[in-house]
Amino acid sequence: MKKSAKFILTLLSVLLPWCIHAQTAERYDKVITEGGQRAIIEHLCDSIMEGRASGTLGGTIAGAYIEEYFNSLELKPFQYNSSQSFRDRNGVRMHNIMGVVPALGPCEDFIVVSAHYDHLGNIKGKVYPGADDNASGVAALLTLADAFSQMRRDSIGPGVNILFVAFDGKEYSMAGSRHFTSTLPISPSHIICEINMDILGSTLVPVHKNKPEYLIVLGRNTLPENLRGIISACNLKKGMGLDIDYTFYGSDDFTRTMYKLGDHYPFNQRGVPALLFTSGFHQHTLKTSDTPQIIDHKVLLKRTQLIFDVIKDMALRSRR
Repeated sequence: MKKSAKFILTLLSVLLPWCIHAQTAERYDKVITEGGQRAIIEHLCDSIMEGRASGTLGGTIAGAYIEEYFNSLELKPFQYNSSQSFRDRNGVRMHNIMGVVPALGPCEDFIVVSAHYDHLGNIKGKVYPGADDNASGVAALLTLADAFSQMRRDSIGPGVNILFVAFDGKEYSMAGSRHFTSTLPISPSHIICEINMDILGSTLVPVHKNKPEYLIVLGRNTLPENLRGIISACNLKKGMGLDIDYTFYGSDDFTRTMYKLGDHYPFNQRGVPALLFTSGFHQHTLKTSDTPQIIDHKVLLKRTQLIFDVIKDMALRSRR
């Protein structure tokens, strides 16, 4: 056999399994549904949660709901732990909730996917439901965990370990993510990327006029060069048609400032590539009017399915 023919056969033997994997994995983003996300948001905004403030009964109930959701998907503990209990500097007791979808084969690397579940709670008798901030991000987190756990049960993927984390304490100067990264039991070098979702469900402040199906992604420049085009490629490949902006409304100053205000940032401070997916602040942010009625479920679904594709493709490209 000629050397060129042998080379082609060898190349095909390497590429074909990955092509089959990519094609087979396409159907798993359909696990993520409008109805499933709507139910999660409405549950987290129920009056029993009282706005999910850290250290309150409502916040504890919300954390227990997320932990039970992870358990129902049979997610694995992260380094023997499914939750982290800690106190912030003011003595408020908080809880991070964690679960892992293990890589299909032996792998030490992780992609971390996160959203914070706490909000402002009840202030002077007024409840702040926090539907967009950040029940929308949690809805994306839980349905992404569902999609990847089903993929894993079917032995289709993922190519790396995917760690899902619901952070507490975002409204306390990112206490949850700061605690998590300060006690990280693995080397930051084994985290391929941290993907954070915060305020993901509205279409109230589009980047460009007459383009309501938009998405803001900050931190692309922190990715290795071979991964920087992955978001736009997934958007194009699946025909999502999302209007993606990699700045915060075109302002360099606001882009830098906003990037530092999310739970992804403590990871980046430790040298981890980190992305923020958001739909931006709006007139209901941090207001009692941040209710489920302002969520655009169709666009939230589309954004979540795009993030699924980004994580899936990132896992494929990043295998060492």
